[in-house]
Amino acid sequence: MDLGIQGKRALVTGAGQGIGKATALALAQEGAVVCVCDINDARGEETKEEIIRQGGSALYIHADVGSEQEIKHLFQTAKAQMGPVDILVNNAAISPKVPFEEIPFEQLEQVMRVNLMGTFLCIQEAVAQMKPRQWGRIISLASMAGRFGANKAGAHYAATKAGIIGLTMTLAKKLGPDHITVNCVAPGRINTELTRVLPEAVQKEICSQIPLGRIGEPSEVASAIAFLASQQASYISGACLDVLGGYIA
Repeated sequence: MDLGIQGKRALVTGAGQGIGKATALALAQEGAVVCVCDINDARGEETKEEIIRQGGSALYIHADVGSEQEIKHLFQTAKAQMGPVDILVNNAAISPKVPFEEIPFEQLEQVMRVNLMGTFLCIQEAVAQMKPRQWGRIISLASMAGRFGANKAGAHYAATKAGIIGLTMTLAKKLGPDHITVNCVAPGRINTELTRVLPEAVQKEICSQIPLGRIGEPSEVASAIAFLASQQASYISGACLDVLGGYIA
């Protein structure tokens, strides 16, 4: 299927690995120019180079989405190097595994700043570039933890992902008149570095709760994100698309 985003300019945060990297590759394969954003320069450059090797167009910009100043620099630099952003994918997040009673204030603040405030501020910057052209796609990564509550993740992580869902539904109403769609994707257990570090017994327990009998792959989440970024998804806004393998909490 031609997603109709040839030549569109996409910015993907946390694109150095996992779902972010898979999404950057998927959008590039559809002909989008991709701005790869990450705090790990080696991995970010690796994603950019992989896109270029596959015949796509990409650039890399270092940015910590927990910093308002770095977010502003990210979008200013992206606009200068590739033009205004058409598609924003808010993927960057952190997920410390700490019992609720032991979460220190500093960690709570950091998780909120990166996961929720970073998403909020990236959307503000993207919308400023999208509104004049009256077209845009904003897709943020929520989570099964934000939909149903966390089992393995921290309460602060779950709270930020629930916040992203609320933000998505609100902005779909606010930005619809400007022909900007706003959606989120809620992955379940996905085969990333975060899940691969779990003990084998824990992974087997997780798989036993998933009707499809396995955890998902980053490319399967990326396909859902790419569709929401497409022309075919032009009437989908305010949605939270579950990518859970049939799991219902």
